[in-house]
Amino acid sequence: MGSPKMAAIIVVAALLMLSPSQAQLSPFFYATTCPQLPFLVLNVVAQALETDDRAAAKLIRLHFHDCFVNGCDGSILLVDVPGVIDSELNGPPNEGIQGMDIVDNIKATVESACPGVVSCADILAISSQISVFLSGGPIWVVPMGRKDSRIANRTGTSNLPGPSETLVGLKRKFRDQGLDSTDLVALSGAHTFGKSRCMFFSDRLDNFNQTGRPDPTLDPIYREQLRTVCATQQTQQPRANFDPVTPTRFDKAYYNNLVSLRGLLQSDQELFSTPRADTTAIVRNFAANERAFFKQFVKSMIKMGNLKPPPGIASEVRLDCKRVNPMGSFTFFLFFVCILFVTSYAQLTENFYEQTCPRLPNIVRREVKRAIETDIRAGAKLIRFHFHDCFVQGCDGSVLLEDPPGFESELNGLGNLGIQGLEIVDAIKAAVERECPGVVSCADILAQASKDSVDVQGGPSWRVLYGRRDSRTANKTGADELPSPFEDLPPLQKKFRDVGLNSTDLVALSGAHTFGRSRCLFFSGRFSNFSGSGQPDPTLDPTYRQELERACTGPETRVNFDPTTPDTFDKNYYTNLLANKGLLQSDQVLFSTQGAETVEIVRRMASRQETFFRQFRLSMIKMGNIKPLTGNQGEIRRNCRRVNDLGGETGHDVM
Repeated sequence: MGSPKMAAIIVVAALLMLSPSQAQLSPFFYATTCPQLPFLVLNVVAQALETDDRAAAKLIRLHFHDCFVNGCDGSILLVDVPGVIDSELNGPPNEGIQGMDIVDNIKATVESACPGVVSCADILAISSQISVFLSGGPIWVVPMGRKDSRIANRTGTSNLPGPSETLVGLKRKFRDQGLDSTDLVALSGAHTFGKSRCMFFSDRLDNFNQTGRPDPTLDPIYREQLRTVCATQQTQQPRANFDPVTPTRFDKAYYNNLVSLRGLLQSDQELFSTPRADTTAIVRNFAANERAFFKQFVKSMIKMGNLKPPPGIASEVRLDCKRVNPMGSFTFFLFFVCILFVTSYAQLTENFYEQTCPRLPNIVRREVKRAIETDIRAGAKLIRFHFHDCFVQGCDGSVLLEDPPGFESELNGLGNLGIQGLEIVDAIKAAVERECPGVVSCADILAQASKDSVDVQGGPSWRVLYGRRDSRTANKTGADELPSPFEDLPPLQKKFRDVGLNSTDLVALSGAHTFGRSRCLFFSGRFSNFSGSGQPDPTLDPTYRQELERACTGPETRVNFDPTTPDTFDKNYYTNLLANKGLLQSDQVLFSTQGAETVEIVRRMASRQETFFRQFRLSMIKMGNIKPLTGNQGEIRRNCRRVNDLGGETGHDVM
């Protein structure tokens, strides 16, 4: 076994197992080596979208153009090296392609956390998924494990579909990649956001196919609108939105546009307007049914993301996406990857109940709306449960357990003093159990109910990930350590950091205090003897302080977090902080702590509601992923207040 020959065989076998032609992609590929990867990418993409609403479209275009040339290998990102690499960026179909700077930022962020681990090809794949999700589209589990090519193929860019291509040419190029007509129509739906340069469709306006006439499949009114758009821009490269109605949202409007003869490129409109084409019915289906489009888009993206490079092409994990690694570094990292042991872990997914309880979102939303109609504070109560659940041993429904034999309920913890809403959770659980008995966890009900509480009261919506299971234990000690209303910024940041959340998450999630109420005992110490000083809290506006003193007739009196729009989920929480009108000490310290990084985050969210909404969505999903029980862990409680073999079917019966 110790012979050089045997050692060589082992090394060769390991390298073969890791070659692009042999490696099996897996959503768990980075489970042990870079488990925070999705959130690292998500934060950078979200920041890019704040300053460039075309960032999402740029990233997904890079992934498309990468996969269609030698497979999904990151080769599109390589820049020219004279005599060594003729960049694919020089290929005509990649003329004007953008977004390399965003990829560089993502790569730098990932490298700082997980050096030498994550490929640029995988970064393109996951950033495409996140771009779609942040723009309102579906979310899916991205299989990973791609390697980066050490060569580029400029000639291969001729395989890329062109903007003036006929349906026959489009189908052939997709077929060459193993993609069919349904994939063609679904993936073309990425043109529901982003822009195109006028040069790619201007011939349709006046001289289509050298006829001296406009394209007959282009709506005349839309044609004149495009002519105006392209003529009025003071730039050498004028651009038009692919979708004139919802240009930055990922939705089915692209297909509605095709049916109305308002596809921007010839290659778009061909999908619907080619006589007797099989793509016409697919377009009509997606135009009528956004769920059908989203479902097929996910399938086609995963299928495209599995396109493999030809056998024998050298690969690596690039340290800089624009350049191959020096050979010594390449050899080291190949060896390093050979000895990594990757373990699988269950992952939350949007489609977890698709077969077992497909109406779950509708059931929960209906019950949440009913609760809010009778108790305007119901939404704030539900989201507080989800927060306090996730911060104590993860999102496992443990906050809902009442005192059973053997351990003490988290409801007795200091952080849960006065928490309310268990009867609302009971009502939701009962409604879910009637339709899907024994299927949906209480932890998942809290996640869905929190989303609906925000959405129903004017806030953002997002796609909830499911698959959590319910804990059979509680942790009262952990509940004692929940973030406190009396806390300064450093301990707040530490408590968030301890569960994997950063300062941006802290500021965004605190924005849930834009609705709901607090008892006076949690902030009356700010009125006259703040921190034992004998003086009021200097960061509390004097006029607002007097209003609060009048409102607080006793310690149990409740006061609105937001005095302006107390029952609406909006950005007023942050404008209140700017005016020194944060209700709790733990609210105001986000803005009033001198030199704190949170100050600028508060300002950003106060200035633009969409910035707050986008980050709140991201942080809620991130929080919802804290240490969930999955697979065979825990149980699916029949009664959210009881573990199953301790009276789950009796007591507060939900049936």
